[in-house]
Amino acid sequence: MASIKCRHPSCRATFPSMAMMLQHYTEDSHSSLTQGSTTSDHHTCDKCARFFYSLDALKNHLRSFHLLDYDDLPKVHEVSTALTYEQICSIKDVACNDCGKTFKDMDALHQHQWASSKHVKVSAMQNPNRGTARRQCSQCYSWHASAADLEQHFVETHPLIELKPGDHDYAKWEDVESRFKAAWIKPEIQLHKVCRIFKVYNPGWRRQRFESHRKELKRQMSEPSMVKNMRKELELKNDISNDGNELRRYHGTTVKCRLGRTVQRGKAQDTDDTCRLCTESTCSLCRIIETGFMTNKCRLERYQRYGKGIYTSQCSSKASEYVRYNASVRETGGFLACLSAVCLSDEISFSSSGKNTYKVMLICKVLAGRPYKTTGKDKHRRQAPKGYHSVQGIPGEDLNYDELVVYDDDAIIPDYIILYTSSG
Repeated sequence: MASIKCRHPSCRATFPSMAMMLQHYTEDSHSSLTQGSTTSDHHTCDKCARFFYSLDALKNHLRSFHLLDYDDLPKVHEVSTALTYEQICSIKDVACNDCGKTFKDMDALHQHQWASSKHVKVSAMQNPNRGTARRQCSQCYSWHASAADLEQHFVETHPLIELKPGDHDYAKWEDVESRFKAAWIKPEIQLHKVCRIFKVYNPGWRRQRFESHRKELKRQMSEPSMVKNMRKELELKNDISNDGNELRRYHGTTVKCRLGRTVQRGKAQDTDDTCRLCTESTCSLCRIIETGFMTNKCRLERYQRYGKGIYTSQCSSKASEYVRYNASVRETGGFLACLSAVCLSDEISFSSSGKNTYKVMLICKVLAGRPYKTTGKDKHRRQAPKGYHSVQGIPGEDLNYDELVVYDDDAIIPDYIILYTSSG
């Protein structure tokens, strides 16, 4: 059987007939209208896959058959890289951020995302694995050297997907909003309004580590020592065996993002909803979205009762106390980091110091496993006690609202960010 190679220089696909090759060429990314792909021995027309041995012949062909002027066409796609070869090789299994299903490679993950309308789609093409390593972004249509490079680009450039009331493509605004309001139980702080909600995109390798941690927690439930120790905690043991005892918790942190547009007091102009992460190393919100939670970045503060770990709470009003926002709207340098600094509407006001009065908080998925419950303190703790996976502070003595602390980076991932206004 004849084997006809694709005429695109970067494509190694072969086909049994010319018709199948041409169909592949026009349906795949090769057929975009550019000046064509050029190698040392031939020049290819990106419209019909014919190739020529000289540039002049290609120009004549474009003018005669496609009524196009070569000089008017854009140049061949620029292909960017974000990861080194070693980093790409280190990526083994990956997992879907929306459903947790695992895959052997990034292309399989990107194809899976097209299977459901509720999944965030990273690749612009439903079937990206067609002979060439290049991959195109679904949001900005930029080209990248590999699927892993595309994934990293997506995290850095399009990490937030906005939810809108009544829009159920990615999640329910009403569900996130109602839970947030129900968890606002601190009477001395008033919640004014939930302004915007964004879904956080976790890259495949980060979600895979989260799922691997879940699998390890479930495995430990079958160990003889754990079975013996949890004889009186059968309900909790079942929860861990089912999903690792996954909980939704709130986390407040430092935000130092500056606005990415011209802003007047009380009014936003030239609205731009791009969600790029800033490069400010002290902007904890952007760094968490970009790299995930890292315990080695945690600072020991006087109010941290259980040592160096990642603190969350089921009380949203308590987490709100730890939100620190230090970005001045009068500063113009730098680009918008994340939507924590976006003007929300004409109702948003600014203080006399030029700083906005609303806040942004992370809603996280936490694999609590078996929590060690305590009413005391242990500021020197670096890990959960033996036989436990986290520490849970129970209200009492000097703790008014619960706290949950994990000491493993893989036990927590950001799920949403929520923008709101409050009295404090």
